[in-house]
Amino acid sequence: MRFLWILLLWPLCLAAQTPTDAIARRHLIFDPMPADSADVARLEKKAFWRAATETFGFNIGLWAFDRYVKKGHFAYISFQTIKENFKHGFEWDNDHLSTNMFAHPYNGSLFYNAGRSNGYNFWQSELFAIGGSAMWELFMEREYPSTNDIIATPIGGAAIGEVLYRASDLLLDDRSSGAERFGRELAVFALSPIRSLTRIVTGDAWKRRATPGRHFGHPPLSVDLSLGARALMFHDADNRVKAGATARLGVEYGDRFGGDTRVPYD
Repeated sequence: MRFLWILLLWPLCLAAQTPTDAIARRHLIFDPMPADSADVARLEKKAFWRAATETFGFNIGLWAFDRYVKKGHFAYISFQTIKENFKHGFEWDNDHLSTNMFAHPYNGSLFYNAGRSNGYNFWQSELFAIGGSAMWELFMEREYPSTNDIIATPIGGAAIGEVLYRASDLLLDDRSSGAERFGRELAVFALSPIRSLTRIVTGDAWKRRATPGRHFGHPPLSVDLSLGARALMFHDADNRVKAGATARLGVEYGDRFGGDTRVPYD
């Protein structure tokens, strides 16, 4: 009976999981368009103090929320707790997986985008993620600094941060106005709050230009959909088999076969 299930469902499972099947059903959302040189020059103009202030300010704001709103015990810091952090050094923490592997990397993405949205490239922006993480671990908590957090925050922050920076870039259009412009800027805030804050501080959030204001223009962007079936076999006392439908929706940014790309995340 088990063999019969495998025989019947195997072709459908292959259809759901084979990459070439997904590629055959890929739909290109829009044609590629290079970035305007004026936009690139403006967006790559570095503003160190603004980026540093955003990194520092985010840490202070998060600490104030933890201290005065949530009243978390870890947020009651003093010069003595800071001294103890430096004296004791780093140790491995046992926080929940969601905290260590999502919350910290997401915070790191905000530090990262403080640099990215102020003219710094991928590798340079990583330094802001490292600096923001080190500041939090050593100064902003009364718990001893965490070894796994100082690794996960900047590395995960760069990974998430670059994806969100590029996703928000697709939504920008400085030629738009009115309700469309408000909707675009709101969507940018949802994806990359620090980039949105930078645009508000610089006035870019409402300034109209003759160019779209995108850092990367419009790279090839496509979606693909795969449908199929999946069978799960449980080797227990009942020898159960569960079958069901499966679907996969993928978004592909850039062209996996397109030239000799050397920039991260192109």
